[in-house]
Amino acid sequence: MSDHHYIEHQITEAELDQFERHGYLIVEGALPVELVEQLESKVDAIHQFHLDRAYDPYTESTLTEYHNFFYPNFLKDDPLFIDLLDWPKTFPKVWGILGWNIYSYHSHFIVTPPRLPDANRAPRPLGWHQDSGRVNLEIESTPRPRLSLKVAYWLSDCSQSGRGNFYILPDSHLKNNIEKPTDGNLPKGAMCILAKPGDAFFFDRRLWHARSENDSSITRKALFYGYGYRWLRSKDDMTIPDSLFKTSHPIRQQLLGGGTNANSYFSPKDADVPLKVWLEKQNLIS
Repeated sequence: MSDHHYIEHQITEAELDQFERHGYLIVEGALPVELVEQLESKVDAIHQFHLDRAYDPYTESTLTEYHNFFYPNFLKDDPLFIDLLDWPKTFPKVWGILGWNIYSYHSHFIVTPPRLPDANRAPRPLGWHQDSGRVNLEIESTPRPRLSLKVAYWLSDCSQSGRGNFYILPDSHLKNNIEKPTDGNLPKGAMCILAKPGDAFFFDRRLWHARSENDSSITRKALFYGYGYRWLRSKDDMTIPDSLFKTSHPIRQQLLGGGTNANSYFSPKDADVPLKVWLEKQNLIS
């Protein structure tokens, strides 16, 4: 890790306030153009591999160029994907929100092609939800605990609506329930996220959000990196090759799920959390 770059991009008081109050944060131009192009090429290659076989391994169903493609556990597929785990312009903001006892519990990318020309375009309700599945049913608190956040990196141009944009309901991360119109209208206060390639979008897992339909000529592509506390169970298989793990620096190993034993995720020692050690060395925490 280059100390200077990480220190330079720590979360500001204004950014932290934005995230705490509204449940989301946008970092424009987080990735350079050339890196976006490289990442998009990697995503396209994986997508094409499965298109050629006409099979979606996640849904275990037929895959065509018109189907949405949800692909979890993609970190294993290329070191370039792992580079974003501790990306200097974004990772400091992750630890600034969640603290140091964290790792990547979940990752996926989504490819959303344009709908078929003859698709039914009558307004339909969006799939509004909070992340983490049964966590939202089985944890007995109001509001629910944060537990995790995601950083989404846009690889395609979603600076206009109608491109499969992400929709959110700002401030809803502190609400266990929202009104969901059944007539295709949006909940009051809903917001369309407009993002350019390379922009990063942070959101609290409790923030109510939904994906919209893609009625453009552009295929929507985005990478999602989930960060949670180390005691939170992994949502993916996390099949990281030993070669990638062993050649990663200690903080990346922490983010990839490293630890000395099972209890280290609940009561970590310094050997288990090199991020904490580094932050102390930089006098960023006491």
